[in-house]
Amino acid sequence: MKIFFFVFKYNFRRASFNNFIKVRNIKNFRVYDLSGPLKYYSFGKFIIFFVQKFHLYFKNCVLISCDAEPILFKNSINLWFGGTSYKVPQKFKKLKNNSYVFENFKKKEQNLIKFYPHDMSKFYHRKEPKVVFIGEFTDHKYGIINKIWNLEKKNIFKNFKIIDNKNFWKKYNLDKNKKLQPYYIALKDILRLNLIIKLNKVLKNDLIIVGNKWKPFIKSSLKSNFDPNYSKSLYKGNICIDFGTKWGNNCLYPRSINIIESGGLLLQSLQSDTKKIFHKNHKDISFNSFNELLKKIKYILKDNSKIKNLYNNQYKNFNKNNLNYKNLQKVFTISKKNN
Repeated sequence: MKIFFFVFKYNFRRASFNNFIKVRNIKNFRVYDLSGPLKYYSFGKFIIFFVQKFHLYFKNCVLISCDAEPILFKNSINLWFGGTSYKVPQKFKKLKNNSYVFENFKKKEQNLIKFYPHDMSKFYHRKEPKVVFIGEFTDHKYGIINKIWNLEKKNIFKNFKIIDNKNFWKKYNLDKNKKLQPYYIALKDILRLNLIIKLNKVLKNDLIIVGNKWKPFIKSSLKSNFDPNYSKSLYKGNICIDFGTKWGNNCLYPRSINIIESGGLLLQSLQSDTKKIFHKNHKDISFNSFNELLKKIKYILKDNSKIKNLYNNQYKNFNKNNLNYKNLQKVFTISKKNN
C-alpha cells in the first residue's frame, strides 16, 4: 500500500483541489488530508518530520505540499497552483519534485499533473437552463498588448488558438521576451473581456455573469461570491462557459473541474489536450471561435434534452477511478526524484 498525505498549511488552497482532496482510497492507494492550520500543526508537521528524516524507511509515503507552504524535499512533491514554472521563486527552481497543474504554452512543463474530476453530481434538469460564466479579468495596461489586440482581434475571434502559436508572438518580436508569459495572460484577459461583452449582447437574459469587475460593462452582472456552494448551485444543470486557464492551454484545471464536479455542462475553448481528455466527445464541448461558441449555445438552448445527453457523455467520460489512480502513480514517481 502507498500512502499520500496532503500537508499544506492554509485552507484557501483546498478549493483548488476540488473533490480530489476528498479521495480516501483508490485500489492500493490511501490518501489522508492533513491540510489547513489545525491539522497541519496537530499532525502534519510530525508526519513531515518522520517521512523526510527517515525517507528510506517511509519509501511508500508521499507528502503533497502546495505553493511552498511548506517546501519539501524527500518523498514529496511541491505542487504549484499559482502558475507555471515561471512563478517558482529562484531559490526553489532546481528542486526536481516541483510539480505543476498548468500547461506552459512556451515550453514543455516537467512534472505536469492532471487532476481529474471526482465524485461528480448527477444531472439536474432545469426547465430553462442558462449560460453561466463565473470569473474575473485584469486590466494589465500593456501598451504593446493593446496594440496587438487592435491589429489582430478579427483574426483571434476567428481562431482563438493562434495566440498559443509561437509564430504569432515572433511576428511582434516577443517570442523571446522576458515578459512573454505576462503578455500572453494579458491578451487572454482582453479576449475574455470582449467575448463576454459580445456574448451578452446576443444572449441577454439567457446569460448569467458573476464577478465584480463586469458591472461597468454588463449591468445585469452579479457580485462576486466566493462561497463554493454558490458557484456549485449556479453551475448545476446549466451550460457553463470556460475559456481555459490564463496561464496555459490545458483543459483540466481548478475551474473546469469544479464545473464538471458540480453538475454543469462544460463548454470550453479548444485546448492543447481537449481531444486527448474528452475523446469522442471533444467536438461537442469545445469551440475555437466566437461564431462556433454562439452556434453551439443556440443549438443546445433550443432543446434542453441536449444538455442532458451531453452531460451524460461528460459524466461517463470522467466517472472512472482509474483516471486519478494513474494521476497518483505519477505523483508517487515524481516524489522520489530528490531522494
